[in-house]
Amino acid sequence: MKFPKETLKQWAAELHLDMIGVADPKHFANVDPQWNPLSILPNAGAIVVFAREIPRSYFRGMEEGTVFMRVNRILAPTDAYALCRRFEDNGILAVPSSPLAPERWPDGVPAGNGKPAPNVTPDIRVAAQLAGLGEIGYNGAFLTPRFGARQALGLLFCEADIEPDEPFRSGQVCDREHCRACVAGCPAQALGATDTTIAVGDQQVTVACFNDDACRFCVNGAYPDTSSASAPPNRLAAACTRACIACLEDGGKVKTAFKAPFRRREAWGYPTFQG
Repeated sequence: MKFPKETLKQWAAELHLDMIGVADPKHFANVDPQWNPLSILPNAGAIVVFAREIPRSYFRGMEEGTVFMRVNRILAPTDAYALCRRFEDNGILAVPSSPLAPERWPDGVPAGNGKPAPNVTPDIRVAAQLAGLGEIGYNGAFLTPRFGARQALGLLFCEADIEPDEPFRSGQVCDREHCRACVAGCPAQALGATDTTIAVGDQQVTVACFNDDACRFCVNGAYPDTSSASAPPNRLAAACTRACIACLEDGGKVKTAFKAPFRRREAWGYPTFQG
């Protein structure tokens, strides 16, 4: 028996989540066990991804260069906890996931033959694109038609049989072939010299390779990753992603209700080690 999709949407609305989608577990059949949600819940019937808008004001001080603050890409565990409680109150097993930097794992001994080492950490961006919410942009940020780069994501797996959403096709938000605003917007010239691909179901999504040494010492809005000292920094409020936000919002690619543009003057920025 299918779990009602409308019930899931109602729960999301009651928890003040702005988006929710469901990825079909079949899309993870060929994902390496170390990063596969089915390693955590083999009988998963649905991979559920949800998001909440990040207010534009969180980027305002960084855009002006006057107030520096971390902008979280991942929702607090309380949101996944609340959704899991609702599933389990209805007799359905649900497992929350708070993805940390893949550079942190594996960090333990496998519990048995054929098992991946702990901890298994799925790529939440891949899950979100497979759940139909948006796409992974050229600079690695997750982009949606509704908010551009301005959302934080959450993830859970459950044994409910929920009608899946269609995976989001790349190229609808990020015009990586002609735009590259993120590349031009990086004062440290830390991305775009080379690129690579990420497998998202049947799609190969092209993303830029970063010079992580330049990013690690970025003075233009990047913050260290709190889950691993060896991981690339959080670039959501950095110059590269803010250039993407300006391109999408001020260029009309993402519809907003704001009366004023995001970028109101020439962007500031310093090469690495100059700030």
